[in-house]
Amino acid sequence: MNNINELITNGRRRVYFWSSQHPTSRRFKYYSPPLRSKDFKQNVGDFVMSVFVPGSLQALTATTDGDVVLWDEQGITAQMGTKATDRRASKLMRIHQQAITFLGTIGDYIVSGAKDGFVRFYDPLLRIVAWFEDLEAGPVTSVSFSTALPSKLSTAELADTINRFMVPDFVVLTEESRIVEVPSASFEEFDAAKRKGVSVLDPMLADVVGVVCHPHQAELCVLGHCGSLQRWDMVDHICVARRSFTFKNPGEGANTVCYSRDGSLLVVGLDAGYVYIMNTADLTDVHAARNTTAAILMISMAVTGGVVAVADSNHQVLLYAYLPYKHIKRWEFVGKAKVHHAAIVGLCFGETPSGSTRLFSLGADARIVEYDLQASSPTVGLKILYHQDFAPPDVPTALAFAPPMPYFKHFSTQTLLLIADDAYKIKLYSPDQRACVCTYLGPTFSGPLQQLTTFKSPNTNSAFLAYATAERVVGLVGWPMDGDPSNSLGLIAHPGLVSSLAISYDGRRLVTSGPDGTLGVWSVSTQALESQTQAAAALHAAAGGRWAAVLDNPELLEQLQDYFYYAQVRAQGEDTIEPRNIQGTVPVSMVPDLMRAAGFYPSNAAISDIMHHISFVAQCHDMDKLHHVDLETFLMLYSNHRPLFDVSTEDITAAFVAFGKEAPGGRMHRDKLLAVLRQFGEAVHEDEIAESLQALTGEERAEAALPPLLDAQVFANEILGFEEQEAS
Repeated sequence: MNNINELITNGRRRVYFWSSQHPTSRRFKYYSPPLRSKDFKQNVGDFVMSVFVPGSLQALTATTDGDVVLWDEQGITAQMGTKATDRRASKLMRIHQQAITFLGTIGDYIVSGAKDGFVRFYDPLLRIVAWFEDLEAGPVTSVSFSTALPSKLSTAELADTINRFMVPDFVVLTEESRIVEVPSASFEEFDAAKRKGVSVLDPMLADVVGVVCHPHQAELCVLGHCGSLQRWDMVDHICVARRSFTFKNPGEGANTVCYSRDGSLLVVGLDAGYVYIMNTADLTDVHAARNTTAAILMISMAVTGGVVAVADSNHQVLLYAYLPYKHIKRWEFVGKAKVHHAAIVGLCFGETPSGSTRLFSLGADARIVEYDLQASSPTVGLKILYHQDFAPPDVPTALAFAPPMPYFKHFSTQTLLLIADDAYKIKLYSPDQRACVCTYLGPTFSGPLQQLTTFKSPNTNSAFLAYATAERVVGLVGWPMDGDPSNSLGLIAHPGLVSSLAISYDGRRLVTSGPDGTLGVWSVSTQALESQTQAAAALHAAAGGRWAAVLDNPELLEQLQDYFYYAQVRAQGEDTIEPRNIQGTVPVSMVPDLMRAAGFYPSNAAISDIMHHISFVAQCHDMDKLHHVDLETFLMLYSNHRPLFDVSTEDITAAFVAFGKEAPGGRMHRDKLLAVLRQFGEAVHEDEIAESLQALTGEERAEAALPPLLDAQVFANEILGFEEQEAS
C-alpha cells in the first residue's frame, strides 16, 4: 500500500525519498539512492518525473531517453549502511521511443506522455493496457483527468464493462499549446479518426513566417518556421486543418506559403529547397519537388493556377507548371534561371488588360526581369524575355502589380507595376515602355516599405494599397497615388519585426504577423482614410494650394515661387521689350533647371524619370503630351522626386569605399577618382569636370583643385563645401 507520509522528488540526476515519522511532524528524513550507468550497462537519461506505483512499495522515474527506472525495496540485499526498506534502482524499462514528458497515475493505472505525442496506460506490473497514439497534436507536456467517470459507465452497463479499460475522460496539453479532450472510450473505436480526440484550444504558432488569406472564403493559412501549417476559420476562430513538415538537418524550417487564385491549392517552400503543392481541403500532397538546395524564400502562383514560380536564397527563379502528360496532366519542373546577383525582393504573376499572364522578379540589385512564359517549357527551360537595371543608388524593397488605373484611352491596355525602394519612393513601372512612368513619395513612418499588396474597398469598390515596413508599422495608401502624405496612414502593429502581411478576400480584414508569436487581425476602414484625405484637401485649399501645404516650408516655398516666376520671364526672353505674356506656366524643358535651383540635383536618369512623370500627368488628362507645367504641378514633381534626406558625409564615405580606396589610411589617389568619374555610372565629360571644379574651388585644372591624395572627409568638407558636423 502507498504510504501517505512518504514523498518522492527528483532532480536531473538524483531521486529523493522523503518520509515523516508522524503526520503532524514538520521534520522529514530523506535518502537518495545512487544510480550509475554501469548498473544497467547502458546510459541513463536525465530524470523528468517520479511517481509511486499504485498499490505497491515501488516507485518509477521517467527519463529523457524514454525509459522508466523502477525503484524497489532492497530487502535482504541491503548494503551496509542502508535499511532493507530503502529503495534502489532494480530495473530500467523502455516504454517510449522519445523523451517522456509526463508520468502520473489514475486509479490503478500508470499514465505516461512523451514527445512522440503518445499517451499510454500501464498496470502496476508495467504491462501496457491502453494506448492513444492517433492524437496528432504534437509532443505531450501534460495529462489531466476529469473528476467524473464517463457517462457510459452507468450502473446499467457496469456488468458489460467490468473487465474493460475504465478511466475518466482526460485532456492532453502539447508543446504546440494545443489542448485536446480525449474520451477514454475512444480507445475501443475502430476508426482512427475517432481516436484523435476533440480540440478544445487551437493555439497560434509562435514562429510565424507566413500568413495568406483564402481568395474567396473567410479563411487564412499560417506557416511556422518549425514546419507547422494551420488553416483557420476567421469567423469561428478555429483551426480546421493542420500539417507538419519534418526536416533532416537541425536549424532547417519552412519559409513561405501561397494560395492559388481559386483557393484549391496551397504551396509551401522549405529551407532545404523543397516545394510542396497541396490540396487546401485536407493539406495532402499533390506534388512535391526539390530542384534547388537553396532555401525557398518567395512563391507566386499564376492567375490560371497552373503555373507556380518560386525564388530561392541563391537568387534563382524556378518555374513549375501543370502540363499534359500522355492522357493526364501533372505538375512538372519547367526550369530555373539566375539573372539577379542580389536577393530577390519581389516575385509576382499578373494578368494584363489583354488577358495574358506575365511573370516578373525584382532584385535588391535594382534589376527587374520579365520571363517568357510562352517560350518556356521542360525541354528548353525557363526563358528570359528581358531584364532592365535601374539607376543607383536606390535599392528596391518590394514589388506588386498596380491596380487598374481610371479608364483613359492611354491606360486601356497598359500593365503597370509598383516598385518600392529604400529611398521611401514608390515607382510606377511600365514593362511595355520599360521605364518608370512616375515616382511618388511613399509612407515615411518607420523605414522603407518591405511588403506591398493591393485590394478593393468593400464599400466603394475603390482600390487601395496595404503595406508593411520591416518593423512595427503597417498601413494603407489610397489609389491612385499622388505622393500626398494625407493619402496614406500607418499604425504601430507589432513591437518588432513584421514577418507577413495579407488581406482578406473581401478587403475587410488585414492580417499581420511577427516572429514573436503575435498575429493581428485588423478591421480595415477605408472610409477613415477617405475622410482624412478630404480633411487634408480642405486644409490645402485654405493654405492657398495643395502642394504648397504639403511642402510645409514657407521659406523654401517662397524661393520656389520666385524661381518659377523668373523662369516664366526667362522663357519669354529677359531682354525683350514686348509686353509680358505671363500665363502661370513654364516650358517642360525648364523643370530640371528649376529643380537644381531648389537644391535638388537630379542625375540624367532622374531627369528621364521626371519627364516620364510629366507625360504620365498628360495621360491622366487624356492628353498626348504636356508642353508646359504650372506651379502646382512643379511642386508636385519636386515633392515626389527630391531625395527625402540630404547627401551626408557618410554617403560620401560609402562612395569612396565603393570606388575602392588604395592609399593607406583610407585615402584615394586623385587620378583614380577622376578615372571613376569619367568611366562609371553617368560618365562626366572632361569639360564638365573642369567646369565643376571651377565652380567649387576656383581652379579649372584638377592638379590645382585636388590634392594628390584625398579621403572622404577632405572631399566632402574642402571640395564640396559640406559643413563639418560637431561630435555629439
